Amino acid sequence: MMEKTQQQILRHHGGDGDFARQMITQSYERRHDVDFWAFWNQQLAEPIVRGDVLMDLGAGIGQFVNDLALRYPENRVLGIEAAEYMLVAALDLPKNAHLLRGDLLAPQDWGVNGQVAAVMANMLLHELPQPVCLIKAVYQWLKPGGRWCIIDLVRQPLQSYLDHKFPANKLWQETMQNDEVATVFEHFLEHNRYHTEDLIYLLQSAGFVVLSQEPMGRMVRLVAEKPQ
Repeated sequence: MMEKTQQQILRHHGGDGDFARQMITQSYERRHDVDFWAFWNQQLAEPIVRGDVLMDLGAGIGQFVNDLALRYPENRVLGIEAAEYMLVAALDLPKNAHLLRGDLLAPQDWGVNGQVAAVMANMLLHELPQPVCLIKAVYQWLKPGGRWCIIDLVRQPLQSYLDHKFPANKLWQETMQNDEVATVFEHFLEHNRYHTEDLIYLLQSAGFVVLSQEPMGRMVRLVAEKPQ
């Protein structure tokens, strides 16, 4: 199962793991700016108390795991990652943090059931062939009152997607390679799996209460809570 998941992730990232790692790591600071941490403090920090576990799903090289460990030195922080091209470049983390090799299509309990106060899944759900197993697992990991932040792509019209990929009407005015166009259409299917309403339906079906939903251009930011 792990090997199949690794192959699927690599294919999703265009077959070039080094390039994918570079792009993700270089954009980290932009994605986790002052406004992001203000959001975190307002929406995710409330249920966190000393000794709780914090988790980052699809943790890459561990940048967010590192930040959480430094911000919450009295908590244990776990990052879960499947891609070898991320794990080989893993950061040296503080003693209260660990980056684990794990398959989120077949999630384990990792000894945290009922102990997790906050979970992050940033640009993850659309990469999974199906998210149900993970949603059920997160519900088990969270303590009552624990919260899950999901930031992910949601459906958009084909026109806006193609205009983003081929600005200035390039697709129709220039000669394009068939493989390039085919790749963009394949990614359109991957990046447009769910409406916001679909994600909310999945979360509520698993027992979560959705506390907030915030459109972010081509993405949405959701916060869901396991009821107390």
